[in-house]
Amino acid sequence: MAMIKLTLNDRMISLDEWAPYFFIIRDLFFDGRWDSFMCIVSDNPLMEEQIETCKKIEKLYPEIKAELFYPTTPLEIRDFFKEYHIKLSVMKDLCSLDTLYDIANEALLDEDFELTLEYAQLIMDIDDSSAYAYDLKGTVLFDQGKTKKSIENLEKAIKLDDGLLEAFSTLGQAYFNVHEYEKAASIWKKMIKKNPDDVLAYFTLVDAYLHQKKFQDAISVLKDLIERFPKHLMGKINLITILQMIGENKLAEQYEKEIEQTKPLNPTELEIWARMNLQKGKYSVVEDGIKKYLDLHGGPDFLNLWLVVPYIKNGKKKQAMEIVNAFKGSNMLFNYGKHEIFDPFLEESEIWECGLPC
Repeated sequence: MAMIKLTLNDRMISLDEWAPYFFIIRDLFFDGRWDSFMCIVSDNPLMEEQIETCKKIEKLYPEIKAELFYPTTPLEIRDFFKEYHIKLSVMKDLCSLDTLYDIANEALLDEDFELTLEYAQLIMDIDDSSAYAYDLKGTVLFDQGKTKKSIENLEKAIKLDDGLLEAFSTLGQAYFNVHEYEKAASIWKKMIKKNPDDVLAYFTLVDAYLHQKKFQDAISVLKDLIERFPKHLMGKINLITILQMIGENKLAEQYEKEIEQTKPLNPTELEIWARMNLQKGKYSVVEDGIKKYLDLHGGPDFLNLWLVVPYIKNGKKKQAMEIVNAFKGSNMLFNYGKHEIFDPFLEESEIWECGLPC
């Protein structure tokens, strides 16, 4: 075994290769407190002696911190406890796992799935009722395409802690991916109940209902979304589509009128609003609305393409051509302008006359 020799107060101190890990374990599990660390070593004289020595060293050399010995790995942590004959499970309720949660989450964000799983298993071996560990493991398995095992772990996670909304979200998607739409819908309904402001949960729930052909349920969810967020254009456009699908055209028209009169708050909403008003032939309304939006927000530039149709329809060919010429040589003119704007709203003769992409 490798030894480190230090002179402390004219006394030679021998430290083995595990000495740095006392600093690491103290910070990882005991919030940097030696007294908390001592709670698990009361029957281990060797560890007690090591800790007392580390405390003396730290007092003389305050710059010695656990960060000097990082990084470490779950395997090294296991080896440390094995070396001193401490079962990981005895640490439950005696230590904090918050730092391990943070490290494991960083590994997950870095897509280091192997390391994330190692930390998740380490946490489980310490506390087999750790909901977050099951959440971590289930999320990694989901990302790896191991959906069945993912579901097993995520179900355990939400059973242990029904406040883990991210676990609910992943679990719902996992059920959806294996075509268990009823279970997916059940999960997303719970998510909305827990957090009514989770807009994405409304849309995923609608998707689950549509796959079951439960159109009225999907309509009900979108109405709830719109009631909570009256200005949400995507909710309204989805609702209109479903209403038209089942033949409720009169109700669909009511929501279309709401969209026509809405003040768009972002480029996506502006596109929806412009499309709806162009379909109704309200060219001056679109021209005025887009100009005001661009004056207020200063862009994005591609929204200028939506002015081409109202300019042409209102006899302002020169202004329309100025915009077209500004985008010449850009894929945006053909891929976006032609397919999304010009072809749906201009006559073929108007497209030819203004030299627009054919």
